[in-house]
Amino acid sequence: MTLERAFHFCSLLLAAVAFTGLVLTGEIPSGLAVLGLAALAVTIARTIGWGGDRLVDRLVGLPTSVWTALLVAAFVSFGIDLLLISRDILPAAVHFLILLMVVKLFHLRHRKDFLQLYAISLSELLATAALTVDLWYAGVFVAYVFAAIWTLILYHLRNESEEAHKGPSPIARPVTRQFFWTTNGIAVGSFCLTLVIFFLIPRIGTGFFQKNRTELIRTSGFSEKVDLGVIGAVKLDPTVVMRIEFPDVRGPVQNALYFRGAAYDTYDGRSWGNRSATRRTLERTPDGVFLVSTPQAAAAAESGGLRQEILIEALDTTVLFGASFVESIKGGFQIVQVDGVGGLYLPFPTSARFQYSVRSVPDRLREPDRTTESVSYPDLIRQRFLQLPDVGSRVGALAREVAGDARTPYERARAVERHLQQKYQYSLDVSTAVSASPVEDFLFTRKTGYCEHYATAMVVMLRTLGIPARLVTGFLPGVWNDFGNYYSVRQQDAHAWVEVYFPGSGWVTFDPTPSVPSAAPSLFSRVGKVVDSIRLKWDRYVVQYSFRDQMAAAKSLREGGEKVRTEVSGLLSALTRGLASAKAWLAGSARAYGWILVGGLAAGALVVGLVLVWRGRGGGARQADPRTARQVAAIQLYERMLRILEAQGLLKSPGATPLEFARQVARERGEAARYVEPLTGLYCRVRFGQAPFSSDDDRQARELLAGLQAARR
Repeated sequence: MTLERAFHFCSLLLAAVAFTGLVLTGEIPSGLAVLGLAALAVTIARTIGWGGDRLVDRLVGLPTSVWTALLVAAFVSFGIDLLLISRDILPAAVHFLILLMVVKLFHLRHRKDFLQLYAISLSELLATAALTVDLWYAGVFVAYVFAAIWTLILYHLRNESEEAHKGPSPIARPVTRQFFWTTNGIAVGSFCLTLVIFFLIPRIGTGFFQKNRTELIRTSGFSEKVDLGVIGAVKLDPTVVMRIEFPDVRGPVQNALYFRGAAYDTYDGRSWGNRSATRRTLERTPDGVFLVSTPQAAAAAESGGLRQEILIEALDTTVLFGASFVESIKGGFQIVQVDGVGGLYLPFPTSARFQYSVRSVPDRLREPDRTTESVSYPDLIRQRFLQLPDVGSRVGALAREVAGDARTPYERARAVERHLQQKYQYSLDVSTAVSASPVEDFLFTRKTGYCEHYATAMVVMLRTLGIPARLVTGFLPGVWNDFGNYYSVRQQDAHAWVEVYFPGSGWVTFDPTPSVPSAAPSLFSRVGKVVDSIRLKWDRYVVQYSFRDQMAAAKSLREGGEKVRTEVSGLLSALTRGLASAKAWLAGSARAYGWILVGGLAAGALVVGLVLVWRGRGGGARQADPRTARQVAAIQLYERMLRILEAQGLLKSPGATPLEFARQVARERGEAARYVEPLTGLYCRVRFGQAPFSSDDDRQARELLAGLQAARR
């Protein structure tokens, strides 16, 4: 392929890569997508010689007035699209760019036309970045960088050729292997430089043109009122809702984790609500941290807390999740609200995935609460968390029967939890028909259900025993990704559990739902983990990369430099101490054994002197380097060949190498080449390649010289 054809191909490839990114976003109308793909396919096919010449030539031959009219029509369509159809500047601008690209593909006549096509392709790439943050954009971006480097280099060469010839001058030279690899090397270097610039540019916030996600992931179980059975609808949905990292922990967290969302204190017999739904705004510290006051906060210093980095998808709820119990939260938001049961909320749902940090303090039952039989609860706790509708006498009787001989509230709670785990069957195949008393129906009739039924039954049974309890909804940890060291939480990990109040410990987590065995990992699941891990790294270090991350990276570099400097300083100090010790040892040895050292040095000097005298008298002559002798013989034979050729009219120029001169002889005197080429090869092998020079080589060389000398006689 010539450089001229490569220039046209790379220009079209640049536009094709940018347009492909737009199509992959799924935001392009099918009609425009087909139009753009058809235009690119026809023009690329013509460029590489696969056909399409007649159609393209016919379109290229249209008058300039036609192209001007098409551009005006595209601009008018942009106005109509902006005002009446899309009513949004980003999609309208994208549609306009596609129309401009199609027009320009068939009107590449002058230098400015190519520059305009490059500007359109760059705008399309930027629009793609505004429309999506998915992982595949990385591939599109890398392909665009390589295509852009090739295009700009070839454009520069073409431009230089035109200026040198004072007019259009196609580059007829082919694309050589050296040019190919050099250009790719420049592209790789440019990409690496781009990465460095990306991580160094200060971050000031999200992009102005960033398109918000229009379809939020629908969740269940986190609204102000939760009907029994709503969580079961999502237990088969594998959609990822969040990914959770633990910066201070290597490997899966050993303790049971419950990522708390919403809590409910009021049960009306069929659904849960929250009488304390009024929310207050948390105070924000100067460094952006929101502190949450919980009964567990006092234990923070003892437990150390559990830090989490949570990347959450765009959900249809304002709930903020974190491992029980959240003590502080920090992220890119200005307002965080808390309700009366410890639920954390944003003022409104976000329209794109975001990241935040959480520090949690796990619940811990104090020994007095474990052993105390008679417990007095605060009035507010009794009023809010002992409320019960008419659930029937059988529920209370069952609770008392299960509690049996348990003496403390803790033992009664554990007895109810064990009873539900062991005597009932977990199943998602539960009728959604509304029952007059769902708890009675679960406990005495069906005896099967899922987490909501278990948790509701336990709360009701504990309240009949006079033990304050509430229902909590959230997520279990999900699947541990050992490639990325994080938990991948899906819709199917939605869960409901129970929190029981103890005066000295606060709220403590209980889970009456029996555990369900997880599926054995397969090759497909492991591949999925790798892909999901790469996707998390993309979101974490590219999409969500922030000024805080830059400061953390700078701090890490500074601390690393301090560590290296400390280690080097310690090494130098140890070396200095070692040298001082060696010096002291030598000084002591010299004092103790000085006469021995002097005698040894004198004997050594005498031996060295005798060797030098022996070599000077000719002993070394017998050890002459054989390699030098070989080279001398080869030089003498080669110089004799040059003298023979000079006598025959062929003179070697001073700047010519032996191989170049051999090719000159082959061109000018072909009959002499069969003598000159083997002689030259032998000379180069011995003179420069350190090859041996045997007696057979010497005999063969002399025969070749004799043949060369007789060639013109």
